Amino acid sequence: MARKNTGTKKQKKSIYIVGEGITEQYYFQHLKRLKDFTCIVKPRLFGNTNVWEIEKKIIELSSEDADIICVFDADVSKRNQTENERLRNLKDKYADNNKVLICDSLQCIEYWFILHYENICPAHNNGDETVRRLKRHIPDYDKSERYLEKSQWVERMSVEENLTNACQRAELHEDGLSYTNIYKAIDRLNETT
Repeated sequence: MARKNTGTKKQKKSIYIVGEGITEQYYFQHLKRLKDFTCIVKPRLFGNTNVWEIEKKIIELSSEDADIICVFDADVSKRNQTENERLRNLKDKYADNNKVLICDSLQCIEYWFILHYENICPAHNNGDETVRRLKRHIPDYDKSERYLEKSQWVERMSVEENLTNACQRAELHEDGLSYTNIYKAIDRLNETT
């Protein structure tokens, strides 16, 4: 007769991805599937939000035993003093909290996408300039839901070498005029595979 395994298997902690916009939502949904990341990416955790709304979601999810990764664009905070102060406060509040990871990008998440292809730190004035630069590498890129819901754009961009390069480049340019902390999210998610 076979022996029963009486040992208990350690269950992995849940990781929620919270953020603004459909670009971030679809990117992480596709990446989750492609890289077999263990995380929760749900439409209710995303939306056209501001820093205050993102913090509300953090507080809501904090009651669960889960890690929270917040992804959003910091461009509004550069144009709006109130949002800039909220962003600084949010970063300060969770700086030493290992359960909450703030991953903002300036101008926008498309800068993170560019880093998959080239090592630059441009001083784009707005997200439109960043998207135009990205189109040098992904000519058909479009911020419409119809485009984003298809996974091919993430598949092409996130081959292992490109993703590794993007993480290294983002860390290198973390204090630049343009920056992204999404490499920290990738590092955390890599721990789940």
